[in-house]
Amino acid sequence: MMRQRKRLVLLVVLALSVSLLAGCGGQTGDARSALEPVPAANEETESAKAPAPRPTEGDDQPEGGPEKSGPEEPEKDEPPAGGTAGEQQPEEPAPEPVEPAAKPEPVPAPAAGPEPEPAPAAEPEPEPEGESVMAGDTYTISVTLEGGSGRATVESPVKLHYEGWTCWATIIWSSPNFDYMKVDGQRYDPINSEGNSTFKIPVSAFDQPLTVIADTVAMSEPHEVEYILTFDSASMQDA
Repeated sequence: MMRQRKRLVLLVVLALSVSLLAGCGGQTGDARSALEPVPAANEETESAKAPAPRPTEGDDQPEGGPEKSGPEEPEKDEPPAGGTAGEQQPEEPAPEPVEPAAKPEPVPAPAAGPEPEPAPAAEPEPEPEGESVMAGDTYTISVTLEGGSGRATVESPVKLHYEGWTCWATIIWSSPNFDYMKVDGQRYDPINSEGNSTFKIPVSAFDQPLTVIADTVAMSEPHEVEYILTFDSASMQDA
């Protein structure tokens, strides 16, 4: 830009000197010949002398005429957002692969426990203490009587027989005035209708006092009397 301005100034000065020489009657032919070889300079001079375009209305121009603008500078590429041009943006780390959730292991079925043992069979009722006996057999056994007024007695020995696992004793009183007996709350009526009162009662144990109740009608009113019978297993014999 400065060089162009200097060249224009030189051309203007040269043109003024030539015009001065022409006005003074100098050699115009030499001056013209000197000016002919620089047509490019004349073109530049004419372009320089050409009037500048008038600014349109509304344009703000500074005082002293429009300023000559230099060559337009090339537009610089704006750097992309997030960094300057040419800079390499740091690469984002790749997401770590997500491991698939572990499948739940199947729960093993509980081992079958030992089969429950069968319930033991009901044990038969224990037979009365003493020697073992068989159903249908008949025995005799001594018995003692306690309680009451002491006037009533029972015959001894008495007969024993088994029906299944139940032992029964035949009790014969010394009086016909007993109308029933109770053993363990169960009532038993006499097995005879004449003579002394006779009863068939169960015997749950030998050599142990067994409480029984006998109801007597010898008094003015029936009256239950408590007695104790004891069967001696050592005296038991076949009938």
